[in-house]
Amino acid sequence: MEVNVKADVKELTRYLTRAQKKQIPFATSKALNDVAFDVRKTLQTVLPDYIDAPTPYTIRGVQVEKSTKKKLVATVGFRGKGFGKGQGSVAPSDYMHYQIKGGTRTPRGTAIGVPTKHLRVNKYGNIARGKIKRLLGDTKKYFSGIPKGIRRGDVNAAGVWERMGRGGHGKIRMVVGWERKADYDRKRFPFEKVVKQSVNVNFRKRFESALRFALGTAR
Repeated sequence: MEVNVKADVKELTRYLTRAQKKQIPFATSKALNDVAFDVRKTLQTVLPDYIDAPTPYTIRGVQVEKSTKKKLVATVGFRGKGFGKGQGSVAPSDYMHYQIKGGTRTPRGTAIGVPTKHLRVNKYGNIARGKIKRLLGDTKKYFSGIPKGIRRGDVNAAGVWERMGRGGHGKIRMVVGWERKADYDRKRFPFEKVVKQSVNVNFRKRFESALRFALGTAR
């Protein structure tokens, strides 16, 4: 999405002299950057209101690409390919896209791991990193696949299973389900609405402040 503030800049600078107008690009760039960080802070603040217990990794994923005098565009969004800095095999934009736009998420590999009520998740409701690998490392207690006696076409039976009896014998229960896709029918996080409201509230005062600074420091 794009929020254009050209009309605001034009209105706020229409009475400047020709010499003063030379400071408009500098003031605009500064105001855009200030507002971008306002937007970032707002997004991080309201994120828990819409997403249950977002991880610090997700919150840090809201980043800013600053404007310059030559490129009067400031960008705010979730870190992803070609945008932002940070580490992690899965970028925040990869999963937040579905919280913002909805749609169907397909796995990077063969399936998406979804915890059942029998798996202890972390405080954010997610499977801890490396958890599935550690479970499957205990081959006597856990296995991945579809148990014998269940139809191979029953995708709901595919998952990580725990053997409940002693020595790996007895009842079993699923702790992680393997899903072929995850559907997000509802747009949970109103990213565009939050951004527009923050820009509308903050841009004018940020620009007026930046313009005073630019005029006061002009040579």
